[in-house]
Amino acid sequence: MWDLDAVLPLDYAIPPHHLELAPHEVHTNFCNLLSRDVYSEGDARSLYDYIQSRSDEMSPEFLAMLDLWLADELKHYEALRRTYHCIAGVDFADMNRHFAARVHEIEPIEMVLTDEFTILVTMMFDEIGSVYSYRRDLWEYYRHFGTAIQKIGHHLIRDEGMHFNNAAELLLAKYPHRLCEVPELLERISVLEKSLKKYHKTFFLDHTQEQYRFPPHFNSVLIRFILARLGLGIQPDRSELQELWQWVPNGYHLVPIFAL
Repeated sequence: MWDLDAVLPLDYAIPPHHLELAPHEVHTNFCNLLSRDVYSEGDARSLYDYIQSRSDEMSPEFLAMLDLWLADELKHYEALRRTYHCIAGVDFADMNRHFAARVHEIEPIEMVLTDEFTILVTMMFDEIGSVYSYRRDLWEYYRHFGTAIQKIGHHLIRDEGMHFNNAAELLLAKYPHRLCEVPELLERISVLEKSLKKYHKTFFLDHTQEQYRFPPHFNSVLIRFILARLGLGIQPDRSELQELWQWVPNGYHLVPIFAL
C-alpha cells in the first residue's frame, strides 16, 4: 500500500532544474511514452468490467483478487496522469477527453480470456512484462526528473510484481491439475501478442505497442521466468533478466520512442 497523494500530490511541479538538466531526447521520448502508458493503465477498467460480466464463471478468490488489482491499476492510471501533466504539461481535461474516446476491442484477445485459468496465466505474462518494461522506463526516464517521479517508477514496478505473484499463488492453489497446460498456453499468448497489428485497448497485451523496445528474445525469457515461478522450470540467470531492460538496438544509446 502506498499513498499517491503523499508521493506525487495533484499540484506537484517538477523542480525546474530537473527539466533543464534532462537530455532533450530523454524528455521528448518520455512524453511520447507517457502518451500511451497513461491510457493503457486506465484500460484496466474495461478488462475488469468484461470479466465482471462473466463473474458467474469465476471463483470468489479470483474476483476478490481482481478487485484489489483494479484498485492498484487505477492508482497507476492516476499516478501516470499526474506524471504526464508534470512532464509534458498536458491538461487533465484533455486526458479525460482522450480517454473517453477510446474504443476497447475484446474480440482480438478472446483467446486469453477463455476462463479463469487462462486469464491468470495471461495476467502473469502481462504483469511480469510490465515489471521489466517499467524497469527500463525507470532506468531511461523516471530517474531524470527528481525523487517524486522516480518513486512513482519504483512503485509501479513493485505493484506489477505483486500482481504477478498473486496470480501465481492463485494458479498454484486452484489449478495444480492444469499446470501442465501452462507452457503451451504461454507460447500461444506470445504468438498472439506478436501477431497483433496494434494494441486493442484492453489492458492485456499492451506491450504490442512497444515490442521494438525489447530484445527479440524478451518473451521467451519471460516465459522461462513464469515457468520457474510455477515450479515448472529453471529461472533465467541474472544477466539474462538484466538484458531485458538494458538492451538497446545497434546504433542507438537510447531506444527510440515513436509518437503514436
